[in-house]
Amino acid sequence: MPPSPVSSLPSRLMNVFAAPSEVFDEVKRRPPLVSNWLVPALLFVLIGSVSAFVIFSRPGIQQQLREQQTKKMDELVKAGKMSQADADRAQEVMEKFTGPAMMTAFGVAFAGIGGFVRLFWWALLLWLAARWGLKRNPGYMKMLEVAGLASMVVVLGAVVTLVLTAVSGRLFMTPSLALLVSDFDVSRKTHLLLAAANAFYIWQVIVFAVGLAKLTDVPFGRALPLALACYVVQELLFIFCPGMGQMAI
Repeated sequence: MPPSPVSSLPSRLMNVFAAPSEVFDEVKRRPPLVSNWLVPALLFVLIGSVSAFVIFSRPGIQQQLREQQTKKMDELVKAGKMSQADADRAQEVMEKFTGPAMMTAFGVAFAGIGGFVRLFWWALLLWLAARWGLKRNPGYMKMLEVAGLASMVVVLGAVVTLVLTAVSGRLFMTPSLALLVSDFDVSRKTHLLLAAANAFYIWQVIVFAVGLAKLTDVPFGRALPLALACYVVQELLFIFCPGMGQMAI
């Protein structure tokens, strides 16, 4: 029997939206392909970099950042954790790092590092779910392919987020329940919980589950609860660990 034809990379990247089962069936049959995770990661970095440039070049968003910093300093002063003089000095220092060029540079660096870290992290979670939850071992590199291809959903979500932010002129305008909040505050856990209910993140988890099911030969109904549990635990850790709240958005 002749081997089944190999689809092109663009086809796999597009089909993961409409026919992920077919895409991951091919991933299972074929040797590992670096392009299946590297190209989606680079696309995520590209979109993140463009987003940083567009968002942080807007005067309205720069003003929002300054207001948030001032609010945090005022809260620290009121709580007795910082003197007003120290707060004023800290505000002066931060003013130097919140200009368009500096914030864009930080945004690009975060997109570059964060894009790859998120990809390898999800591959690890899926591999552990397969090993411990399903008693299967498809291999870490195979799970990395699943994580990479599924991340195309988040790439699309990043584009939608960019459009929402550009149109509204507001930070943290993600396709999530956070849209119901007019004054989103990253220091409020209730707001972060709403942001975690992101339509594209949930869609990505479903695609993760399809890939996990295919590569471990288990029903989708067994893989989905594990993928959802990984996502929920991750988001709760981000939200309730000090200083990590913004990672949940």
